[in-house]
Amino acid sequence: MGMLEAIKKGFGVASKNLALVFVLFVFNLIWNIVNIAIMPAGIVPAPGAGAATAPAIPPEAALTTLAFSILFVLVSIFMQGGSLGVVRDYIKEGKMKLSQFASYGLKYYLRLLGLGFVIILFVLIIAVIAALIVAATAPLNNVIATVIASIVAIAIGLVGIYFVILLVMSPYTMVSDEIGVIEAMKRSMRVVKKSFWKILLLLILLVLIAIGIGVLLGVVTGLLTVALPHKIGQIIIGVVNSLFNGYFGIVMMASFMALYLALAGQEKTVAQKVF
Repeated sequence: MGMLEAIKKGFGVASKNLALVFVLFVFNLIWNIVNIAIMPAGIVPAPGAGAATAPAIPPEAALTTLAFSILFVLVSIFMQGGSLGVVRDYIKEGKMKLSQFASYGLKYYLRLLGLGFVIILFVLIIAVIAALIVAATAPLNNVIATVIASIVAIAIGLVGIYFVILLVMSPYTMVSDEIGVIEAMKRSMRVVKKSFWKILLLLILLVLIAIGIGVLLGVVTGLLTVALPHKIGQIIIGVVNSLFNGYFGIVMMASFMALYLALAGQEKTVAQKVF
């Protein structure tokens, strides 16, 4: 399966599973509406308004936003597990089992949470090492030492990015193959290494498509809401963003799932021929 075929499959799955898109739309919309409700007026400029000095966020609002953000992340893991399970079933069997959404969300919750924790921990370690290398040479006031340290830090960062890309298929291997966190990471690394440029270009294409559509929607929505009251404009923008995130989230998920299943199928066929 090629990149364009995978993207086409992603759009097809999203378009034929609007009930699943609606579930994600509602989830994102709740987050956006609550965000609008707890943010003090003036923090976010009205659509079409010029930049202005935003008032300081009160500590209570900051704590409320932080608490809700943490809750949102925790619930989003449940939503991710449910969506992955339903998308997998549809691609494998051609049937949407939306009734299984909640059970899939619970089934894969701890594994996805553990996977996210491992990846974030790895990124933090890489970032700290790179920062310490640069910081260690700063007091020397030596240009050559600083340049060398910066190059080493950049190299470490690039290595970190490479390993993160190797793990991009981990959620899909985990759900598709019903395996644990470590095994999912191992299989992701093996699959991505064999098709590195295909998977990387798929990711880049999807990001570019998302940015392109997002910018277009932002311009159109901004023009439509420029004359509306501030809060109403924010709500309309929140609705549009929620709909886009719900739909394109399934597009990306289905594209990667379809590509992984195709690559895994090829790997299995080759193994059978060998033996």
